[in-house]
Amino acid sequence: MIKIEEDKLGLQDYFYIGYLYLIILGIVSDAIFYGIFGVSYLNYTTILDALISPISLLTNNWKISIFLALMFWLMHMYFSKWMFKFYAYLRVKKWYQKIYNIEKWDKKYEALKKRKNQIPGLMFIFFLLFVSMRTGMGIGMMQKLAQEEIKPNYSLIFKDNTKLDVRKIGQNSAYFFYFIPGEKVITATPISDNLKQIKVIQKK
Repeated sequence: MIKIEEDKLGLQDYFYIGYLYLIILGIVSDAIFYGIFGVSYLNYTTILDALISPISLLTNNWKISIFLALMFWLMHMYFSKWMFKFYAYLRVKKWYQKIYNIEKWDKKYEALKKRKNQIPGLMFIFFLLFVSMRTGMGIGMMQKLAQEEIKPNYSLIFKDNTKLDVRKIGQNSAYFFYFIPGEKVITATPISDNLKQIKVIQKK
């Protein structure tokens, strides 16, 4: 295995890693989210959509951003500080010493303390948090739509001037995903080829 030292990575390397990370994060999270609705999202997306998707979701939903930031901070604090304090508390307990090999675990925790580069671990934690959140959003929305009548929240004006009120599920650069009231199957409509306007239905 080739080990890459942190100080050998330049700005261009970090940019490339971040670029790939966002693409993978966007593809996996969106594929799971739309897969819950029975949509093979990979057939409707592009690299640019995958890259922008996580950023767009976080910038347009401040509640989600705050939740993820809080969870990320808690996980960071646990793995960087609280985990070691918790182990220090447990290792002096007789019942803990009978179950675990203290010398072996002391070496493991000492090695973790000396590890300076926490970026890969933190990126993995954020990946799990983001994907879990998108999965929960998809399941929650699907259950809500199954239990309640689908209420339109957007009006689509097509190029032939026909109008359709729909329930939006999502959108990328090329497609608009929605439910038509009375139907149980999601519809994906190409934006540039079919739609002239997309209007938000104001709540009364």
